[in-house]
Amino acid sequence: MSLYQSLGSDASPADRYLRLIKQSLINDLYLELEAVLHYFALCSRGGTEPDPSTIRDIAALRPDIVAHLRKARDDGSMVLWPDAGERLYDPRNISEHVHTMIGRRRLDHLHDCLDAILIEGIPGDVVETGVWRGGATIFMRAHLAAHGVRNRNVWVADSFCGLPEPSVQEDIGFDLSRRLHPILAVSEERVKDLFARYDLLDHQVRFLPGWFRDTLPSAPIEKIALLRLDGDLYESTMDALLALYDKVVPGGFIIVDDYGALPPCRQAVEDFRTEREISTPMETVDWTGVAWRKEGARLPETTPAPDASFTVVQQPCPPISVCEFYHTTETPAGLMPGQWDLRDNTDAYLGEVDFGNKSVLEIGPASGYLTFHMEARGASVSAVEPPMERLWDTFPHQGVDWEAWRASFLPHIVGVRNSFWYLHHHLNSQARLIETVPEAIPAAVGSFDIGLLAAILLHTRSPFSILASVAARVKEAVIVTELYDPSLGDLPVTRLIPRAERTEVDTWWSFSPNFFVQALACLGFPNAEITIHHQRGPGGMVPMFTVVARR
Repeated sequence: MSLYQSLGSDASPADRYLRLIKQSLINDLYLELEAVLHYFALCSRGGTEPDPSTIRDIAALRPDIVAHLRKARDDGSMVLWPDAGERLYDPRNISEHVHTMIGRRRLDHLHDCLDAILIEGIPGDVVETGVWRGGATIFMRAHLAAHGVRNRNVWVADSFCGLPEPSVQEDIGFDLSRRLHPILAVSEERVKDLFARYDLLDHQVRFLPGWFRDTLPSAPIEKIALLRLDGDLYESTMDALLALYDKVVPGGFIIVDDYGALPPCRQAVEDFRTEREISTPMETVDWTGVAWRKEGARLPETTPAPDASFTVVQQPCPPISVCEFYHTTETPAGLMPGQWDLRDNTDAYLGEVDFGNKSVLEIGPASGYLTFHMEARGASVSAVEPPMERLWDTFPHQGVDWEAWRASFLPHIVGVRNSFWYLHHHLNSQARLIETVPEAIPAAVGSFDIGLLAAILLHTRSPFSILASVAARVKEAVIVTELYDPSLGDLPVTRLIPRAERTEVDTWWSFSPNFFVQALACLGFPNAEITIHHQRGPGGMVPMFTVVARR
């Protein structure tokens, strides 16, 4: 679709937003101002005085300049002008003011790839190696924002001081270093400033400054859904492929920007594909860009139940009269009392963790007190609840009329969930509420920095399954808070609470802190801290412990 055609009345707000982002990145919105700059450069080159009337209406009086620029924006090619003899005049170092040089066709192709990743559920982050002013990565982040995607990162990898001088045989004769091409050297600060101008600089944008050979092999990237290579040279392209290709998931995209424009880049791609015996045909994007998708069986969801599904729930704001607050909470209607009051010691309850710019997977948000507390501290939160038919995971005592109990308990669950949505709307929260099986959280839900299980596992029949399910989705730390029973001592143990002579609805377990220390170490989180604290609960102050385990 051309950028200059109407999107149609049925275009979604996301499509309209992304079209505007693309127009801005290639400077199509203010092309006449750039044409004036080129007009000045050409006048200076030719020794003529600029005409004021031409400056005022460049499109009418020098349509050739505007058309030349527009074609270059479509193609993503350099703006060159005829000079003496057969030479061409390249004013790029003084006149290049777009935010990306890849042009409309490569931007549209990138857009199509990002759409496919979401539609097909291809897991992983998106990466560009060699970003110049950051335009392509800004579009990647804009695409995630337009579609409400909060579980993927955009990795921005660049030296931020231009290209290296040729150091391998294949790059001899292609010196694109800062000394000769200062336009290609853009600082990290300038790229961050441009992200900020688009209001897209946040914790989902991760910068990797330095030469690729130094930064990419150790980059904390787990899975890649899209890898965009724009390193120009053989060395830069090969360094990126060697470090990152194996992290591209089956079905993921590899896009090469300079395949047609720069022979060293083409050679690196061909050498790598030959060495790896990659026979997948490459798609021609435009005169220089190519792409292919990684073959292989698509990665299954890394959960115990491959058919597990999830739903992102959205509900209108309920009246407070139908809300039941699990935690004592300040609301626009006043203080709402709950069974627990964590207000005096919330940070201890959460292990004194810094949530700034972190993504959090929370299990069992109840009224959302902790959800919105973490969000206020700078986190983006996805909270998981089981489907309503699961209700409460109660111990299966024989002789209990469970249908009657469920019927009596349902209004309480509904009231607590209503209180979540009441607070969500009044706080203008961006937190997601996801319904899925907590023992088998699908990979499509995303990956997160932190997992939180706050006084949840004592109510579940399969606490380790839920713990493992959360650990599989988390990259940095898992927080577990539970009731503290000092009689369990220092062994990694759990105690079954229900007894045959007691048939009332009850919790399942009490845990020792070291149960979680040892369990999380086995799940890849070996660095744990334990804290003991007291919280105001039913009947007074209740001793609790919190384990924070990190990778």
